[in-house]
Amino acid sequence: MDGKKLEETLAEFLRQKKYLIVLDDVWVPEAFYVLRDSLVANQKGSRIFITTRIAEVASLANENYKLELKPLSGLDAWKLFCKRAFMNYPNQECPPELEKIARDIVAKCEGLPLAVVSLGSLLSLREKSETEWKRVYNQLNWELTNHPSLDPVRNTLNLSFNYLPKYLRNCFLSCSMFPEDCLLRRKGLIRIWIAEGFAAERGSSTAEEVAEGYLMELIRRSMLQLVERNHFGRVKFCRMHDLVCELAVSLSKNEKFHIIYEDNGMERMVDANARRLSVLKHSNDIGFNIDLPRLRTFVAFGTTMPPSSFLSAFPSKSRYIAILELQGLPIEEIPDAIGDLFNLRYLGLRETKLYKSCLVGSQISRNCATCLLKG
Repeated sequence: MDGKKLEETLAEFLRQKKYLIVLDDVWVPEAFYVLRDSLVANQKGSRIFITTRIAEVASLANENYKLELKPLSGLDAWKLFCKRAFMNYPNQECPPELEKIARDIVAKCEGLPLAVVSLGSLLSLREKSETEWKRVYNQLNWELTNHPSLDPVRNTLNLSFNYLPKYLRNCFLSCSMFPEDCLLRRKGLIRIWIAEGFAAERGSSTAEEVAEGYLMELIRRSMLQLVERNHFGRVKFCRMHDLVCELAVSLSKNEKFHIIYEDNGMERMVDANARRLSVLKHSNDIGFNIDLPRLRTFVAFGTTMPPSSFLSAFPSKSRYIAILELQGLPIEEIPDAIGDLFNLRYLGLRETKLYKSCLVGSQISRNCATCLLKG
């Protein structure tokens, strides 16, 4: 369906309805302009709700309908901090010996909720001593002084990452290989971390139990957000806050953890030594040779890439691939080259057109521990 036909279909669907449309975290006015002609003024009390951090986008609204969120008051920021930092204390109250340094730390957050929550979560895991908290305070001061172009939220998140144990860092960075606001399935993340070697058996704990423990720790640290639990009370879906995702992408680039390719008209170059490649928002031919000999992880998302384009672009020379995530691609057959991936440990085929195929099992390596067709 082309864009014009989609506009007409949407307009017809909304014509006799009272509707509420939410456009969350809008960066450019064009995101609204694309929808404008389809939004029917039918006098039924319909509303459009836009959230943004960009003044130009906010100017789309009539002055009487703008609502600018203010920072938390000092009292509210303090209550929120104590709720996170002292969650296991009676009445979630700050011990008297920590109150002065704790209030100094909260003041650095400038009333920004995500900064308050991130620091509270970080300090909830640190030793409850004035010496340790002063160390965190001094490091936060260093971040703010040496990165003046960053706001308190980003500096706080950077500090939270620096305090992550080594075993959690790769798990955290790997979450940024997925599209922004993507719902991350517990089962999928756990299996990818195991296939990557980030989580392994420890004592009497299985690799799956260890990986799930890592996931819960990232949630407790507010590096991931819990979205939904299953009927057993376990995490079903989680996600990265968009600011946390921006940090993770930036850190991944600096540390050469992975490369993200997006179909954005920019120069299409990929480092030949790349070990992890994430292809997002692609609509046409990928446009570069992805036969990368060192590649170990290949992640691709999107539903508009022509199947013929993917099949011809598949990295047939990347024979050491261990993780292949193809969620949402409109592929109806598995490239022959997948059968040669002797190191393959994880194959993700959810939301593809392969779920009815009886040939999947016969085409993949016997070493592949996980093949997800749905769920």
